[in-house]
Amino acid sequence: MGRTIKLLLLYFAYQFAFFGGLTGLYMLKSGVMEMPDMTGSGYMSIVMWAQFLSTLAIGLHVLLGKYVSVYAFRLHMPDKCSILLASAVFIVAMGLWTNYFSELAGLPDNMKDVFEQMMNNPLGIISIVVMAPLVEELLFRGAIQGHLMRKWKMPYLGIVVSSLIFGVVHGNPAQIPFAFVVGMALGWVYYLTGSLIPGILMHFINNGSSVLLYALSGDPDATMISSFGENGALALAVAGIILTVVCIFIIRKKIVKEPVQWNV
Repeated sequence: MGRTIKLLLLYFAYQFAFFGGLTGLYMLKSGVMEMPDMTGSGYMSIVMWAQFLSTLAIGLHVLLGKYVSVYAFRLHMPDKCSILLASAVFIVAMGLWTNYFSELAGLPDNMKDVFEQMMNNPLGIISIVVMAPLVEELLFRGAIQGHLMRKWKMPYLGIVVSSLIFGVVHGNPAQIPFAFVVGMALGWVYYLTGSLIPGILMHFINNGSSVLLYALSGDPDATMISSFGENGALALAVAGIILTVVCIFIIRKKIVKEPVQWNV
């Protein structure tokens, strides 16, 4: 776990470094020695730029440090289109029931206001839709999960542990269970294919659909239940569960019959 802990410490260190550095620049520019108002545009600008730059920094660190094999950026499958299409349907299907159960759980969403402001800002949208899928897959699936699977010789344990880490580092009660479940799906696809490409696509669709639905709804508080009613939301969740099972069967039995070798 030493390498995993090192990468996580770097992940948080970059966040603190950029947030601290940008806060210091803000103080120098404004001529005051106090933090900006957390509800103001100055604070949100610092948060978004710190998030963007720290994500970019850890991504470059993982790449330059060669924590991930170059083979992870290729999709070595006979039918690449089928695995990408199945992966895309898989994550959409999961979204139907994970969002439903997240609503039922009613866990506190400590990042709601931050996300709303990010989804109304071009830099925030780039961070959510582009940077997060690329860098989080590179870090949590490629560098952490890949290492744990090879080290422990127990692929599914590596998937579970890396998914737990992925969920916990989000730090938001409303996101942690959802991120863990989605991390399991992303980790499973990475284990089967040995490629980050399907996971990046799935992550992109997951995050991009959230931003798109937010933009189309016109109501930041809209939920599946408020939009489709209790019966409609339940029907969508059940349909999502069925489709998820079908996708798992198709990916495992029809497209990827044997996982790639992780003993190297």
